[in-house]
Amino acid sequence: MQFKVIHFIAPCALALSAVPAAAQFRNSAPAPTDVPHCAKPIGTASIAPPRREWWTQYGLSSPEQLIKLMASQSNCLRIVDRGAGLQMRGVERDLGGTGELQRNSNVGAGQIKAADYTIVPDVADANANQGGGGAALGGLLGSRAGPMGAILGGVRTQQATARALLTLVNVRTTEQEFVAEGVASKTNISFAGGGFGGLLGGIGGGYSNTPIGQVIAQAYLTAFTSLVAYMQTAQPGAAEASAPVQSYVVKTPITMRAGPLVSAKVLRSFVVGDTVYPTGQKNGIWWEVDDETGNRGWVTSVQLGPK
Repeated sequence: MQFKVIHFIAPCALALSAVPAAAQFRNSAPAPTDVPHCAKPIGTASIAPPRREWWTQYGLSSPEQLIKLMASQSNCLRIVDRGAGLQMRGVERDLGGTGELQRNSNVGAGQIKAADYTIVPDVADANANQGGGGAALGGLLGSRAGPMGAILGGVRTQQATARALLTLVNVRTTEQEFVAEGVASKTNISFAGGGFGGLLGGIGGGYSNTPIGQVIAQAYLTAFTSLVAYMQTAQPGAAEASAPVQSYVVKTPITMRAGPLVSAKVLRSFVVGDTVYPTGQKNGIWWEVDDETGNRGWVTSVQLGPK
């Protein structure tokens, strides 16, 4: 009978099986008691809202604040706010545009820090120890299940468990560079009373004062520790360096020349709206660029603008 019960429960892990094995890191070390620490930040990140509101069924708040807390405490990532903070920044810009701000307020275009990464939190599986999954399975089978339904209905989970995922996405290339997994249960919570546990009380939302909240927080801490271990193998600025130079659009008619000189041979002409791809080579205001068909030459950057 035990073999049959496993067959009913196993599909609950299908959400995790969709994660590519090569991109996944499961931390098998003892459960961490505090956030890891970096000597200097590795990059800048935003925290994406989870794709589904799984936390409401456990009486918890969104895990965004939890991940932001760990990221800021670790000194591994500088967090940029793409939510309420960005909206309020827009309010300040609008005030400046109408002349309401004081002189020299220095709020304007070109000041927002770009995010190197986006961290997407999710939970692949969680059990709040509210009677376990067996009762639900037995209820689904109903009277048609006979003795099998009675056996499944008697199965009870004895502890809260959670499996958390943190996906690291390169915002320039949109590549999912890494997926960290953290697994925790009520028996391996090790931060209570100090370290990370002491910080949880400040964010509220049920993560510090409910068993399932503490377990999910521990799972996220384990996943974040794995994420940092991966990121520490990279150099600061690696996300920016791994992406190609952004493309530019021609703002006024311009000619491509064989060298960074007005006397150099003309290779072709561009019209407004054409796209060029800088190679990174520069000589004063002259940029080396490729066109859409791979022709390479030099243009003056004053006629170009971001696409």
